[in-house]
Amino acid sequence: MPDAFRLLIADESDTVTEMLSWLFGSEGFEPETAADGMAALRSVFSRNPDLVLMAARLPRLDGIQACRLLKSDSGTRDIPVILITSGDGGAESLFAARAGADRCLARDASPVEALAAARECLEGRTPRPEEILPAGRSTPGDLELLARVNAVLDAALSEATLASEIDRVGRDVDDFESAARALFRVLRTIAPASAMGVVFSDGVCTEGVSVFPDGSGDPFREKVREKTLRLRAAAGVTFSPGRETWVEIPGGLGVRDFDSPDVLASTASCSVRAGDLVKGILAVYSAPEEATAAGAALTEPLLRQAFTVLESAWLYRQIARVSVTDGLTGLANVRQFREHMQREHSRARRHGEPYAVLMMDIDHFKKINDVYGHPAGDTVLREIAGIVRDTVRSTDFPARYGGEEFIVFLPQTRLPEAALVGERIREAVERFVFAAPSPMIRCTVSVGIADYLPGGEGTERDVIGRADQALYAAKHAGRNQVKCDPARETGA
Repeated sequence: MPDAFRLLIADESDTVTEMLSWLFGSEGFEPETAADGMAALRSVFSRNPDLVLMAARLPRLDGIQACRLLKSDSGTRDIPVILITSGDGGAESLFAARAGADRCLARDASPVEALAAARECLEGRTPRPEEILPAGRSTPGDLELLARVNAVLDAALSEATLASEIDRVGRDVDDFESAARALFRVLRTIAPASAMGVVFSDGVCTEGVSVFPDGSGDPFREKVREKTLRLRAAAGVTFSPGRETWVEIPGGLGVRDFDSPDVLASTASCSVRAGDLVKGILAVYSAPEEATAAGAALTEPLLRQAFTVLESAWLYRQIARVSVTDGLTGLANVRQFREHMQREHSRARRHGEPYAVLMMDIDHFKKINDVYGHPAGDTVLREIAGIVRDTVRSTDFPARYGGEEFIVFLPQTRLPEAALVGERIREAVERFVFAAPSPMIRCTVSVGIADYLPGGEGTERDVIGRADQALYAAKHAGRNQVKCDPARETGA
């Protein structure tokens, strides 16, 4: 080697240190030795070696603890550390890796293996300057070194405890929104936090989530969303504008004095990848005066773990949604609608409440597919689903019934009110210009409506059947119109 690398060898066996000193010295290294962990640390902090070769088991302070301290100190963390383990595998090698060791070397390794490990650690490096301690600064003594080791261990124990709390949320809470609230509370115990933003993506669907104190105003919530979307863009999360949703979740916590968008600062964030796909991000926001301290406490490993726990709950909910959701339109599928109708029919009979069912069919839909192609037809279906979703009330239940048919359950609604809803949908579709790959696509819908009145006979299937008959009447009468159940229209 053109310049000699300085090597610290730490082992309680004089035979081992002498043999390794001769081996590395004959290969151009400048070896130094230490007989215990405390002496090794003093040598590193005073002499700044290029490489540390240290036994995992040492008197006074073992090599694993010494390695953990070296890797936590900004001045020494880039010094490669090779830990010599007993060679029987198991916990010792695991603890050595967790302590930050760059390599593990079995005690019975050959000289060739030892030299290869050292050269691999030093590849691309140049010898470090020998440390000259600043004036007034002395090599740390045993008490100071022990205090620093204990501080590192305390920090590791704290992080392990917090990681356990995050894992516990994943074990104990399977509902997505409850898991988000629980994680927000755990993160707030680690550092002051005023809001949390998360984005998930599976490559097809993207969902953003914000968690904030109860009663937070619209400007504050909008600021959380805006900041999270910026982080999403910076991280390169894949998303499709047509398949993007956002959920706002009150965190179950009181509003703090700084619940204002003007004092919301980014505190800590992480992005999580799976190969080339950025699966999402998690960000925590605090007040500006608390952001630095909070960012130091909310380490990236903790944030990644929190993201993984919440992602599991999100994926579980996605699977549940897929089983009851129409993949093209995002509306409920026919299976979910029938189950919902069965429950609501029983409730309406028990409480003596009316309800209505609206069935809708796209006029001449086959012609759209034949002339413009099935992709254009899919676009029409998606956008009509959006019109229906935007037109009905939040308490109503729209679904894709099959093919080009849609159906809506309207609770506590009689025939005249349901007819008004049907007419609003019909007019909205008639006016709409569909975003399909052609100069212009317009289409119309036919609507049939039936209702159930308190004390009425029959099942929910009978009500759906009467709505279907009304839809047929609308088609037979010329399409693009609303027809009510013929048996009820005059007497409603």
